[in-house]
Amino acid sequence: MHCQKRILAAAVAAALFAIGAGAAQADEYTTLAPVKVTASRVEQELKDVNMSVSVITQEEIRESNARTVGELLENVPGVRINNDGGQGVKRVKIRGESAFHTLVMIDGQKIGEQKSMSGSPLLISPSEIERIEVIKGPASVLYGSEAIGGAINIITKKGGTKPIGGELSAGMNTSASGKSASGSVYGSTNGWNYRLSASVEDDGELKTPAGDMFNTYFTSRAASGFVSYDITADAQVGGRLEYYDLEFGSSDVSGGYPYFTVDVPKWERYKAGVFAEVKNISDNLVRVRTDAFYQRGNKSMANTIGTSNGRVPNSTSYVSPLADNKLNQYGFSVQTDWRFGQNHYLIAGYEFNYDDLDATSQMWMLRSPGVPLMKVTDKNYDGYQMTNAVFASMETTLPFDLTANYGVRYTWVKSEMDQVTWGMRSGTASKSFPSLSDGKAVFNFGLLWNGIDDLTLRAAYSQGYQFPLLQNLYIDTAMGTGSSTTLANPDLKPETSDNFELGARWSKHGVELDATTFYSDADDYIAVVALTGGTTTQYQNIAKAKTWGLEMSASWEIGATGFEPYANLTWMRRQFNHNGMKTFKSGTPDFYGRYGVRWTDEYNGLGLRTDVYGFTQTAMKTLENNDPDKELRYGGATTFNMTAGVSFGPEKQYSLDAGFYNIFDKKYQNEGSIYEPGRYFSIKMNARF
Repeated sequence: MHCQKRILAAAVAAALFAIGAGAAQADEYTTLAPVKVTASRVEQELKDVNMSVSVITQEEIRESNARTVGELLENVPGVRINNDGGQGVKRVKIRGESAFHTLVMIDGQKIGEQKSMSGSPLLISPSEIERIEVIKGPASVLYGSEAIGGAINIITKKGGTKPIGGELSAGMNTSASGKSASGSVYGSTNGWNYRLSASVEDDGELKTPAGDMFNTYFTSRAASGFVSYDITADAQVGGRLEYYDLEFGSSDVSGGYPYFTVDVPKWERYKAGVFAEVKNISDNLVRVRTDAFYQRGNKSMANTIGTSNGRVPNSTSYVSPLADNKLNQYGFSVQTDWRFGQNHYLIAGYEFNYDDLDATSQMWMLRSPGVPLMKVTDKNYDGYQMTNAVFASMETTLPFDLTANYGVRYTWVKSEMDQVTWGMRSGTASKSFPSLSDGKAVFNFGLLWNGIDDLTLRAAYSQGYQFPLLQNLYIDTAMGTGSSTTLANPDLKPETSDNFELGARWSKHGVELDATTFYSDADDYIAVVALTGGTTTQYQNIAKAKTWGLEMSASWEIGATGFEPYANLTWMRRQFNHNGMKTFKSGTPDFYGRYGVRWTDEYNGLGLRTDVYGFTQTAMKTLENNDPDKELRYGGATTFNMTAGVSFGPEKQYSLDAGFYNIFDKKYQNEGSIYEPGRYFSIKMNARF
């Protein structure tokens, strides 16, 4: 502990020295190109977007040693990553909202998930990504249901700037004896743009200060192809094929069962999409964009649970729920952009999405892990959820340096399900559930003020809306819940929320500041409720949540010194109201963030960089099974980390980046299943040609 304090003091002293050294040169700073984002469904500079948005750029991705998209997102203010007891699949929580309330998109098209215990996954390799835009707070008006907490839009790499180019990458990571490699060929010539990519990641069991985490391996493989043709300077057509395959295992160190594992031998995502875009059609019609895609998710999952056998002392019985889910997703959208005079810009469009689920759930009794004894039940589900939506969003320039943003989206959802059940004692039974449908309009309104150079102030109100998943409505499940069963509930209502935020962005003399304060009031949450008698639970609309907090990103490029102190911080309070019981024990830390000092410079044609930083989170408290008398607590932690890199070659096309993480081998958990990595080292090499 004393060693940690001395190193922390040294790091702070170095940062203060750097600030003092650069103060006299505060006017000597590098002017960076403005960051462009499409969070508002049209490309804008980040400073002009009336939303709380964080961007992870291609350069940051290239220099990162992250193995998954979740690891790329770990330091974004307002974002928390759930590792689900393993490494390979990670889900995103935004502003305290669960992963079920976070919309995950690739090129603006969602990754569907209708049968899940944890929400939409991040099924794409970091090597395929151009940039990531994180929209915090409801984006339901622009992007629809499932964006009640926020949205992650992953923009993929496309063509190049010369006829042929390529990129190769290889890396290793000692946290799980991991190895990775990726490669791509891309280019643009005679109006054609193309890219072919492939990657692989292979990791063993996670190494932590508490020992190796049993059954926490993962392997992923990815491949993609993109092609487009510029018919004219203002017209383009194209298409993209994607494949991603994930295999992983997870476990549980909480001690609830003598034996507990989850194995996913196959989680595949296939996607084929086409698009057409025409710009500058008339004085008023600025752009028309259409997209159509087919996406298939294919997941097999085995959950093995050991339970104490009361009939035989010191013995264990084993059960294994199995799942095989196939989700076929069809999507179509059309977006039109209109300009009326100099003061009005309108985005209007239509979206269609159809999720077709074919799922099998089985329950087996086992002799021992991996040795089947008998199949107890077998259920097959065949259902769909269809969504139609129209939306319109207007930006109007007002007097006094004000800009208004306002919009509406109407969503209509319909669901149906057929179920066939085979039971060891009951035989076979079929059931058709009645179709369910719902429609709702949500609104947003915001103001942006830029009356002072380099400063933008924003205020916004938005509504969230989320229709229940097919699993919530129709599918009983025992996955991950031991010997209990969670019953579906076709009487569920959609979840809704009202949200407010105030924010400011300032950029001048090397100082970058983005701060947001927010408040959310969510209603009709779907929560798992214990039924009277036995161990059965059910999904019900009995929960509410009030969340408020502050997010801040700040940095200062100190003149020509190359030093840049920075901080990405989140303070948040979340009050959960479960069936009339109010508690702040909602599994959300009050404070977390990353802070440190970056340094970049040039020496003899080499691009040098280093980053010394800490990551801190306060303790998290939650209730076990929503029981006010049973509290689960995960202690807070501070880890210290260091990265360094060098770029070389005539165009800095070669690079080597290394990282030393959790230097003091801190033992901590982000959730209850496993511990986070202990002290580890990673290195990655990149080459572009």
